[in-house]
Amino acid sequence: MLHNHLNQDTDLASRRLPAIDAVVDWIDRKFNLYGKRVCDLGCGPGLYAQRFAERGARVHGLDFSVNSIAFAQEAARETNSSVEYRVANYLKDPLPSGQDLVTMIYCDLCVLSPPQREVIYQKVRYALNPGGTFFFDVMSMNAYEAREETSAFGHRFMGGFWAEGDYFAFQNTFKYDAEKVSLDKYTIIEAHRIWQVFNWMQYFDRSDIIAELGQNGFGVVETSYDFANSSNGGDETHFGVIAKPVI
Repeated sequence: MLHNHLNQDTDLASRRLPAIDAVVDWIDRKFNLYGKRVCDLGCGPGLYAQRFAERGARVHGLDFSVNSIAFAQEAARETNSSVEYRVANYLKDPLPSGQDLVTMIYCDLCVLSPPQREVIYQKVRYALNPGGTFFFDVMSMNAYEAREETSAFGHRFMGGFWAEGDYFAFQNTFKYDAEKVSLDKYTIIEAHRIWQVFNWMQYFDRSDIIAELGQNGFGVVETSYDFANSSNGGDETHFGVIAKPVI
């Protein structure tokens, strides 16, 4: 996963660096990061958190990947960055309090179940200062409609993503229209074991996310399709959401 976060030939785990820079530019214009306390949930190897710090923010980065956090911490040492990185599961572990901005970028919210999203909303509410903001992005219904129910398989499927050694993998994609959810089921066959991974993805339209946030104590300030791609008019497969706790 760390390799795919850093790989500039794919968007499998993270956006490529020009897109990340565009997102950070957009966030800085919206929130003026200088001097702000920012918590980046699911920070991975620090690709956003490091850039927030370069804009003058005081940043916490949380991720459950030991390898990604180790990479981010080493990068912070090499650049004398003040970002505080911590291995943590944001669904279970406490978030740092007193934050002006909490971010959850690259559609992390979409892989969570409805009860898990409720946990995140509650934890973010408690982490934010009065007047603080939650910014995240979600997959749109345009992306859902573009998905197809398909099957695929191959030797070292997805370029060796699933295992270091030799393996075959099968992918089956399912869509659930009533729930606006897709499932990518991967079956990985190695010489010594067979195992499966279930990747669920929730899709939203604007009314969906406004309603869900409203039920969990947030009001939506703005939604944007161009936060990651403003140079050519936006990408309608996902959109950003700016939300604030309702007092």
